[in-house]
Amino acid sequence: MKINFLHHRVIVCSGFFANVVMFGVANCFGFSQAFATSILEGKASTLQLMTVGSLINVCLNIFSPVSVLLARFGTRFNYAIGSVLMCLGIILAGFTTEIWHLYLTQGLLFGFGASFLYMSVASVIPQWFTTRRAAAMGIASCGSGLGGLAMSPLVNYLIGKYGIPWAYRILGFFCLGLCIVGTIMIKDRIPSSHQKDQPIKSPLQFSMFKEVNFNIWLAGSVIGVMGYLGPMFYLPNGSNMLSILCAMNAIGRILLGFVADKIGRLNMFIITSTLSGVFSFVIWPFATSYGVMTVFCILWGGTSGMYYALAAPITARVVGMEKLPVGLSIAFIISAIAAMGTPIMAAIQQVTPDNGYIGIQMFDGAVYVLGALICVFLKYRLTGGSLLSKC
Repeated sequence: MKINFLHHRVIVCSGFFANVVMFGVANCFGFSQAFATSILEGKASTLQLMTVGSLINVCLNIFSPVSVLLARFGTRFNYAIGSVLMCLGIILAGFTTEIWHLYLTQGLLFGFGASFLYMSVASVIPQWFTTRRAAAMGIASCGSGLGGLAMSPLVNYLIGKYGIPWAYRILGFFCLGLCIVGTIMIKDRIPSSHQKDQPIKSPLQFSMFKEVNFNIWLAGSVIGVMGYLGPMFYLPNGSNMLSILCAMNAIGRILLGFVADKIGRLNMFIITSTLSGVFSFVIWPFATSYGVMTVFCILWGGTSGMYYALAAPITARVVGMEKLPVGLSIAFIISAIAAMGTPIMAAIQQVTPDNGYIGIQMFDGAVYVLGALICVFLKYRLTGGSLLSKC
């Protein structure tokens, strides 16, 4: 089959737009702050409002197998369905008067829709790329960092000018526009006629758990990514630091994605996870000034989010392309456990003297390093003991 190089670029763009909407909305805390001082003042605590973002991430992961059931209708169909559900969730959130309204709309409905796009992007890009698979996923997933960077000031402006209800509605239609473009762009490499002839398969094949290497990858990735959201919740000095972190997150995924294709995707995951843990151990505890905190955000932000760029390529390496959709479904469901990282950090802070951050910082560093060590063992098994080889 002759492949037009333009298709590769278009597929990556569709993934980029999906990540801008999914994670831009999930990581935007402007609505939570506005609700806390207006519509839901006295009705919901700050923790309850922040739980909306965690609910999105949990739903995004645990509902991902649903799109596998509909895979025979094509990736574009799944992308379109998810786009409608996500944008509907955003628009309906504008009618919120109670916290549970927000859980059902921006949390459950948006998260359910996002699971379709998340799985679509993760499964279709590896079809089109082989040698530059990590770079392609890095460019697509950098949309999450740029989405977080752009959504916060946009939401704050809309709330200030139009109020919360209309801010949600405007944002919903804006995201719908991006998703429509993404739906037009995305395309399967496998002919649709071949897909429709395939029987509907269970998205969860428990025989996958018999593969030891896959189980090791699940353990290492979930433990490692458990530390990802912590610094975002506990960064001081307002949104300025968060903007720097999100920007570096996007840049890191692109640049390190290209490097990963050269040195090996699993190698890059091990290196970046180790570095993220070291930065949490040796820089974050001493980030008591604006300058040092900026250094931490630049270094940690550039290395901490590589799981989202490398999950699909590494899973394909471990289980093979033919089992990739099922492998990703299981990996995404299991990775929902990582959302417990933030509540664990909150519990650690409560028992830390003076509610200090040292326990959070040590936990964050520990999970990254432990995840990296588990993946070193995985590499040892995949390469037959050659730890210096490309993998």
